[in-house]
Amino acid sequence: MSAAILSIIGGLSPSWQVVDIREFQAEHHHGIWLDCTRSERHFMSNQYEERSPLHCTYKFDSNAAEIIDKNIDDVDMGAAAVEAGHHQFFGWHKAVLICMILSLCTGGMAIICGICAPCSPSCSLIYSILAFVSFITSAGALGVFFFAAHRVDIRFVQGLVATYEQEIGSAFFFYGTGTLLLLLAFIISVIVTYQLLRRTEEGIDFGMRELAPLYGSRMTTVI
Repeated sequence: MSAAILSIIGGLSPSWQVVDIREFQAEHHHGIWLDCTRSERHFMSNQYEERSPLHCTYKFDSNAAEIIDKNIDDVDMGAAAVEAGHHQFFGWHKAVLICMILSLCTGGMAIICGICAPCSPSCSLIYSILAFVSFITSAGALGVFFFAAHRVDIRFVQGLVATYEQEIGSAFFFYGTGTLLLLLAFIISVIVTYQLLRRTEEGIDFGMRELAPLYGSRMTTVI
C-alpha cells in the first residue's frame, strides 16, 4: 500500500526535472505528463524573495501544444523557443506513463490478492506474480526516464546568456522509493508463498499417511 501511495505521489507530481532559469526569473518543473512554471524574484539574499504559485499545463493539451509549436517555429523567440521544446510530449514520456499505469494496475490487483493470500496459497502465488510484474514495470519507468533525462538535449536548457542544467526532482525519488518497496514486497511474498505451499504439501502428505491404515484394514476385511 505504501508503495502504491508513493508511486501515485511521484506520478502526479510535475517535479521530475527542475531547472531555475535565473535570467528569466522563472523556475520550470518538467514532469511526465504535466509541466509547471513559477515566477521568481531575487533582489538581496535573505532580504527579499517573492515566489508565485505554480502555473501548470498538460503535455497532451492540444492548445498548449499549438502554442509550443509556434514558439519553436518562431526564430525571433530565441532561448524561449528552445525552452519550449522541453514542454513537448515525447515518445519516452508516453513510454514512462504507460509503464506507470501498468505498474499501478498490477499493484492494485496484487493488493486484492494479498488480502486473500492467508486463506489460499494460490492467491499468495498470484500475488507474488503480480508484485513482480508491478516492480518490473515500475523499474522500467524509472530506467526510461533516467536515461532520457541524461541526454544532452533534455538535460540542459539553453538561455540567452547561459546554459542551465536540469536537476532530478523530488517526484523521481518518491517514485523510486515506491519501486524499492515493491521489490521488498515481492521478496517477502516469495518467502511467504513458499512457506504456505510447503505447509499445504505437508498437510496433504500427513492426511494421506493417516488414511493409509484405514485403506489397509478395509482391504484385509474384504479378503
